[in-house]
Amino acid sequence: MMRYLLGIDQGGTKTAAAVMGEDGRILGSALVKGSYFPIFGVSPALDRMEEAAGLAVEQAGIRQEDISLLTAGVSGIDWPGEDKMMEEALRDRMKWERIIACNDMINAFYTVRGISHGMVLCAGTGMNGAIIDERGRQFVFGDYMEEMMQGGSGLAQRAIRKVFDAQMGLCQETALTDLFLTYAGVDTVDQLLHMYMTKEGFSGKIRYLTPEILKLAGQGDGETCSVIEAFANRTVSFVFAGFRKMELMPDREKIILAGSVFKGEDNYLTRQILCKIKEKEPEAEVVKAQYEPVVGACVMGLRALRLYGEEIEQNIAASAKEKGLCVV
Repeated sequence: MMRYLLGIDQGGTKTAAAVMGEDGRILGSALVKGSYFPIFGVSPALDRMEEAAGLAVEQAGIRQEDISLLTAGVSGIDWPGEDKMMEEALRDRMKWERIIACNDMINAFYTVRGISHGMVLCAGTGMNGAIIDERGRQFVFGDYMEEMMQGGSGLAQRAIRKVFDAQMGLCQETALTDLFLTYAGVDTVDQLLHMYMTKEGFSGKIRYLTPEILKLAGQGDGETCSVIEAFANRTVSFVFAGFRKMELMPDREKIILAGSVFKGEDNYLTRQILCKIKEKEPEAEVVKAQYEPVVGACVMGLRALRLYGEEIEQNIAASAKEKGLCVV
């Protein structure tokens, strides 16, 4: 009988689930709201995972009891013992016996075809990274990455600070000013600053401007470019620090860029990171994720069951494309 795997990828913005057969074919997938259990609690996180899992299983046309293994990459699993805690919580809620839970960087790592070791950097609402070596040792950056490096959230915070700096005369005028004023629906930087300091939730919502910030950099706005370049410099410092910590040679490992912030063919941030990595190590191989992280969660399941092979890889690629789970 065919064995089926359920993969879950949960971040603060969205929770994705997918059902994959042991042959690598993705049969069903679902996307619901996200959660972050260190802030909102384990129960709401489980609610979203259970919802996504149910929809994916239903779309796959199988029964819950047909699932052989659940692999869940969960944002917030950062400290020793939290993986086992989440596995037990999932087991109690969903009743499957065989469950693997890990930080969501680990499943994000498996978003490149045939990969087994290297580094992943994933930038969405936040940013995180992980390294896996040939022996299976892992290092997850987690909370070692400071607030101003938290993906779209960190970029937006850096960008709005440029607006305030320009108002004070600390830097040149920038197109970021009009971008933020329009988004806030105000006429002056004074009003923007007041909103930023006093309106609940506003400072968190500006992360939705990240695509527009990247666009302004691509159009050559000088101060926006400086924001992106500073972010890229710090990102690259994390890359090489991680390799040093794990005693790995960066010219022998793939570096995967995953997550919404790195998407797009004309992405100024991605180009800057690539350029700065190559300056430090010309032989480094930087690749972009091919699949959404939920596919990586399913691939984790395949690896746990020791299922490999070219036919499986071909089935993953074809069915991921069919289900809209390839990164474009």
